[in-house]
Amino acid sequence: MQESKYQVINWKRWKDTKRLLEETRDQLKDDRKAITYSKEMPGTNHMSVIQRYNKILENTDIYDDYIRAYKVVIERLENCIATLLNQEQRKAIIIYANNPGKGESGMREQEALKQGFSRAKFYEVINQSFNILDTVLALESVQKTDAGLIQD
Repeated sequence: MQESKYQVINWKRWKDTKRLLEETRDQLKDDRKAITYSKEMPGTNHMSVIQRYNKILENTDIYDDYIRAYKVVIERLENCIATLLNQEQRKAIIIYANNPGKGESGMREQEALKQGFSRAKFYEVINQSFNILDTVLALESVQKTDAGLIQD
C-alpha cells in the first residue's frame, strides 16, 4: 500500500485519537477531579486504588508526547494536501478519507457522483493524488554501510 493512501485512510482516526488524548489529559489535569485520601480511612484496598489513580494524574506529561506525535503527522499530511494538490484532487482525497473502508467503495463512488466525478474520473484523480503525495510522504529505506549511507 502506498504511504499516502495509508495516511489518508487513517487521517480521521488519527484526528479523533488526538482529540481524545487532549480531552483525557485535560480531564486528568483538572484538580477538582483528583481523588484524595487520608490515612484514617478504614481498609487498605481503596487506598491502593487511589494511589494508582494519583500516580496516573502525576504522569500526564506522556499525553503531551503522544499528542505532539499525532499533531506532527496530521499537520504534515494536511499541509501536503493543501499545497501540492489542486481543488479537484483535494475533493477526491476528502471523499476517500470520509469513506476509507474496503467495503465503502460504493459510498465513495456515490459521493464522487454527487461532487461531479464519474467513477473512472474519480479513480484517475485519486490515483494521481496519491502519486503526488507519495513524492513527499513516502519513506525511503536507508541502509548503513561502512562507507556511509546508501538509499534504496
